[in-house]
Amino acid sequence: MDSCYQNRAAIFKALGDENRWKILDILKGGEKCACVLLNKLEISQPTLSHHMKILCDARLVNGRKEGKWTHYSINKPGVEAACQLLNTLTLDSRSDRCDCGCSDSEKRGNGIMENKTQLYVLTGFLGSGKTTILLKLLDSLKGKKVGIIQNEFGKLGIDGTILRNDDIQMVEINRGSIFCSCLKLSFVQALAEMAEHEFDYLFVESSGLGDPSNVEEILSAAATLCGDKYNFKGAICLVDAVNFFDQLDDLETVYRQLKHCHLAVLTKVDLVDGQRIMELKEKIREINPVCRIDVSSNGNLDLSFLNEDLMQYRWAEGEETTNSEETKPKTLFLNFEGEVELEKLEHFLQAVEADLYRAKGFFHLSGKGWNQIDLVGKRVDVKPCEPQEKSQMVFISKIGPAVIRKIMSAWEETVGLPMQLKN
Repeated sequence: MDSCYQNRAAIFKALGDENRWKILDILKGGEKCACVLLNKLEISQPTLSHHMKILCDARLVNGRKEGKWTHYSINKPGVEAACQLLNTLTLDSRSDRCDCGCSDSEKRGNGIMENKTQLYVLTGFLGSGKTTILLKLLDSLKGKKVGIIQNEFGKLGIDGTILRNDDIQMVEINRGSIFCSCLKLSFVQALAEMAEHEFDYLFVESSGLGDPSNVEEILSAAATLCGDKYNFKGAICLVDAVNFFDQLDDLETVYRQLKHCHLAVLTKVDLVDGQRIMELKEKIREINPVCRIDVSSNGNLDLSFLNEDLMQYRWAEGEETTNSEETKPKTLFLNFEGEVELEKLEHFLQAVEADLYRAKGFFHLSGKGWNQIDLVGKRVDVKPCEPQEKSQMVFISKIGPAVIRKIMSAWEETVGLPMQLKN
């Protein structure tokens, strides 16, 4: 019943703005390119995108991508359903109406009869806390049928190991970004295969180096394989409150993740002061003036967004991703047998951190047992984990293959025990 009311409210929201009425009047004459609407309305492209998102969500308008521009037209079934809304206020209850008075034809016009999987994409730079937040989401959705597509840049599925659960259906896609041409087809195929499970929710946790600018294009490609099985609820970008400004200077990826998100979540706010949080929000607004902004402390997050369509906060049109084979950073993998002292391991990581985007893995620590190790920026986090077959760590380099010599040298100086370093 709530979904009926939400869809009815969406229609009246769409009609509650004079610019949107002007857009509908223009579209009466037939399909129009976004560039034509921009010229006629004399508004900015982001403002037009905002209005068109609301009209499309209300099923009053259809959008069709062609090259750089989107072309819009009146959605006749949706408009007919909107016309029936006023009738529901005066007609008696009938057998073809639900408790809130929504008729079958109205449901079809609003597209709410189909039982689609709610799809979210989690983005955010390396170490921003995506896996931690995802674990919280999974805990809150116990009893629901949930799937995960988990993407790591290295071949070691470190986060996949943490997420693995007998109750969760998970697919791992590693050794690159799912938005890059090198893995894009694998991502499309995974979406099509996961659609067969008819999940309530599907979460895609992208690599921290993933640029999601082309996510809607990929979802469209998946729909050609599996049909209209997904309701894309939005991209959630996690922003590391401690390291964000340094990360933004390093890579355009960080800028793109924010530009194309619908919800930005400031993580680790317990580690910074109020002034820093204000500065972070100001910078987010410079990059994306529309997205919803939430904060997260110690991995806790307000999950009310699950009851909201985040796509209403869409800011940027889709574009070509910056992920490519040419821009792919060098990754290395360390294998180690035995135990190592935590202090020595920390000294090793501190010696190489300036040349890395990220390092993470599992180590058997002397006197402390098995622990998960995360290097993000200059900070080394250590927490207990399940026993592993051997100690392993993945490194993502800022300086290409030159990092090999630096890692080997630093390990010899600080740890001094045999290890293997591989591509």
